Formats: sequence, structure tokens, C-alpha cells
Amino acid sequence: MTAKAARRRLNPAERREMILEEALRLFAERHYSVVTVRDIAMVCDINVGLLYHYFENKDDLVRCALGHAIEQLVAGYEQRRVATGNPRDEINAWLDAHISFAPTTALMVKLMSDYASAGTSDPAIEAMIAGFYAREKVLLEDALRRGIESGLFRPTDTAKTARRIGLMLDGIFHASASRRDDRIEEDVRDLGEFLDLMLTPQSDAA
Repeated sequence: MTAKAARRRLNPAERREMILEEALRLFAERHYSVVTVRDIAMVCDINVGLLYHYFENKDDLVRCALGHAIEQLVAGYEQRRVATGNPRDEINAWLDAHISFAPTTALMVKLMSDYASAGTSDPAIEAMIAGFYAREKVLLEDALRRGIESGLFRPTDTAKTARRIGLMLDGIFHASASRRDDRIEEDVRDLGEFLDLMLTPQSDAA
């Protein structure tokens, strides 16, 4: 959904989603500290007063925009996670969600990075970011543990391996922004192939 959609009559849920998506884009493109509520209202083609009908202030909008991006990624993972409980499929579902929601996730990672470097403190944002990474840690560690117990994966330190996967995913998005090479999908798929190589028991890989 784009700001142009505001020119037709939107229901409240559609308008709120449109505002969040445009706000997230502006926050990531310019740095959230310099974006004003008026800037967001302008790109959404609505008046400032209407924007305040949905959000208390700019800080509330920053929190909600970040939360919206996180929710999309997590929901994408849940949709892709297969019911068989296969640990390899669950890890692949997490990687696939990062590919499918790459544009939004790239903005999310940029906003998180800008917040971390801003030197400010917002307990709600910090809890949101911590909660996101805690969820990633749990789902990866659980999949790795079950994969090892079933013999699907070779023995490994599940905590360290889960953290490495998370760090590599973050690194892919940061690298895409700094190098401007638009290789997110290719690099995430390469990461999946690398994990298959590293996790497959040696007898199976031979």
C-alpha cells in the first residue's frame, strides 16, 4: 500500500497501515530524528490532525512503525513454518520470511540501527527490539536442539550457532545498505546453503 492510496476512501485499518508504512520508509530514508509528523502527513496526503487521531505523537508513531515491521516478519515466518515440525524446515522458514519481507525488514533494521546510535532511551522500543531478538533466539535454538537430538544436524553449540545465524542475517541487511548491491535474496539463500553444509552430519554430507 502506498501514500497514493490515501486519495481513495480508506477504512481506518487501511489508513493506519498506510501511515505506518510511509512513516517507516521516511524514518529509514532520512533518520527518524529529523522526520516530522507534518512530513509523514504530507506523503500520506492527509492533514496533521487526522494523523493525531491514530497516533498520540511522533514517538508513538516510531514505536508503532517498528512494531508493524516486526509483526509482518514474524507473521510471515508463522505462515511459512510447516506443520511437520521438521527443524530444517523451520530454520528455512525463518530465512524465507526475511527474503519475502526484505524491503520492510531492511527498513526495520535501519530504524533499529539509527535508534541504537541516537543515544536516546525509549523503554518501549528497547523492549520491542529485545523481544524480537529473543524470539529469534528461541526459535533457532529450539530447531537446532531438536535437529541434533533427531540426528538431522551434527552436534553443535546451539546458543552460539543460533546467535551466528542471527548475526549473519543482520549483516546481510546492513551490507545491502552500505554496499547498495541489492543482494539480500541471493545472500540469504547462500546463508541457507551454508547452514545445510555446516549442520549436516559428516556421514550424510560425504
